[in-house]
Amino acid sequence: MSGSMPQCPRRTLLGGIGTTITVALAGNTVTATDADSTAEGGSAPRELGALQEYLPASAASDEDSIVLSASDFDRRRKADEPYEPRPTTGRFEIEPESVSKQVSVTTYGDEYTRPITVLAGDIQFVDEGDGETREAAGVEYEYYEADDGDGVAAVGDGVVVFATDSGTVEDAFAADAGETDRLLDAEPLLEEATGLYDDIDGYSVQLNDEYRVPGSDDDVEVDYVVRAMTVLGPDTIEMKYGIAFGDESDVTDELVESIESELAYQATKGDPTTEVDGDLVTVTAERDLAAERRVREHDSPGFLRADRDVDPDDDSLEIEIGRGDPTPVEDLTLEVGDEEYDREIWADGHGTLEEGDTIAIDMDDVEPNLSISLTHDHELGSSSSGTTILSRLRFEYDYDPDAETLTVEYADEFPLDGDSVTLAAYDERPAYRPDPDEGSDPHATAQPWTDETVSKGDQATVDGVRAGDTVLVGWDGTSQQDSIGTFRARPPGRVRFEYGYESETLSATIEFEDDGETRPADEYELLVDDEPTDTQWADEYETVTSGTTLEVDDVPVGTDVTVVWGDDARVGSTQTHPSIDLAFDEDEAAIEHAGGDAVPASKLTARVWSEDGTSEIDLADEIDGDFEDGDAVDIDADEVHHVTLRYGERRIVGFARP
Repeated sequence: MSGSMPQCPRRTLLGGIGTTITVALAGNTVTATDADSTAEGGSAPRELGALQEYLPASAASDEDSIVLSASDFDRRRKADEPYEPRPTTGRFEIEPESVSKQVSVTTYGDEYTRPITVLAGDIQFVDEGDGETREAAGVEYEYYEADDGDGVAAVGDGVVVFATDSGTVEDAFAADAGETDRLLDAEPLLEEATGLYDDIDGYSVQLNDEYRVPGSDDDVEVDYVVRAMTVLGPDTIEMKYGIAFGDESDVTDELVESIESELAYQATKGDPTTEVDGDLVTVTAERDLAAERRVREHDSPGFLRADRDVDPDDDSLEIEIGRGDPTPVEDLTLEVGDEEYDREIWADGHGTLEEGDTIAIDMDDVEPNLSISLTHDHELGSSSSGTTILSRLRFEYDYDPDAETLTVEYADEFPLDGDSVTLAAYDERPAYRPDPDEGSDPHATAQPWTDETVSKGDQATVDGVRAGDTVLVGWDGTSQQDSIGTFRARPPGRVRFEYGYESETLSATIEFEDDGETRPADEYELLVDDEPTDTQWADEYETVTSGTTLEVDDVPVGTDVTVVWGDDARVGSTQTHPSIDLAFDEDEAAIEHAGGDAVPASKLTARVWSEDGTSEIDLADEIDGDFEDGDAVDIDADEVHHVTLRYGERRIVGFARP
């Protein structure tokens, strides 16, 4: 084996030796008796409030909108929620079950940020080693930085603080010590909102005077919005949704109804209740977790599939349900072409639908690019699945680059209304959803089958199709979304490139499908980094045929090389790079250089895909000098799928699999 260092799996921060850090708020340790009282909701607000003292005013001092969130995970875990609540830890790996409580701040200004999160509990995470001991406000803590620089962590006496930078960590300990302003002191509305409801197990408070009340088009000033929850039992969580308005006169019956609609798509026990107290409106409801779990566990009918070959002589088109549990048809809605379809037709006698069943639509309603969607309405809203019928039909194309004409022949069985078919030529392939400001109209169009029914074998010709164009066969339009066929008008020939890594020489060889084809040499031009080379085919040949080669010296690694025909139609392109024959030795669990170029190991990175995920190896850590024929590098991973070898940041120069 070649190499000077033993192979070790790469580890992220907090990703090696297992440690346990126990965090309990000073003076607020929960005993067995306290835990029983917490089940009644008594101590949770006090402990969440203690964590809030670590939130400094600087965390959101310059932001337009603030969201303060808190969660008592110990209490929430007593409820059987469809999705287990998880703490926010950024780039740091911890055991979610070890977190007892959390408070965090999210800000929305020019961008979304989460400047600080504070956790309490028996926090368990894996530590890559000792952190750096630091001190702030008389408190010592261990300081860590994420490998990618995106976030820091501080383990102090009683809390774990995750923040965007070290300054926020220092401010957090200073805020708890009373040596700098706290967020709730600087934002009185936050303090008011967090104390609004008693005995709660979690909340989020949003300050934003631009908040739009659901269902309302009025410009109503809002001081804050509160969403609070209290666990009542394994199957029930009480939800409170409160909005404090800037002006009591804005609170009208219509406005209250629009606020109640916020809970329309939640499974609730009974009807929500609403209380109006001056400028504060509170809607209270009980989440039915058992109903939510039933919805989550139920697989709604979907994955619609229709035969590729549609027989227009059939009375109807059958569409198979590819997945789904039995679901009453009265809970389902079928839309065809964005319009609700008659259930008496599509249900086809079914009382329920499940995987393997079929639905039907009349053949008279079938046309190309027909969108179909099946929607299941349930307690949590709705789930939809869709498909498109006849979105790709068969056409054959014959392109003449010299005459700039394209002959299109219809080669499918389904008859088409010629009035709906348009041939459109674009300079470049249009985007599926183009930007209307970028001007993506076709430069040539034709509707050759107006007032006709297009059948198999019918032909039409469109003029003005330049080499490099993309031609769409459109149905009721000319955009990419309307297309039922696509053709790329390619210039004549293709190019095969060969690169000598050590000599920095490049050869470009023109090849034609017809070995006997001959074309003028001055039609082709070789560009290096978008500039013509000093030597061209026309300098050495009058005509080119298959196998005509042009060689260029002094072409460094990483150079972009392009061959164009005519004005700017691309025939072929490459980026110069070394080439390595990489082999995988299963017996030795190693990759081996089995031929090709000798390349400095400092330029190479191996990426390993295995049962454990992906990992990277810098070959400079394993090989001194060049990675050359016969060298090998150990792979420390279980069940390797494949390995790629990259030169620099992106270019793959080698591939191997067991």
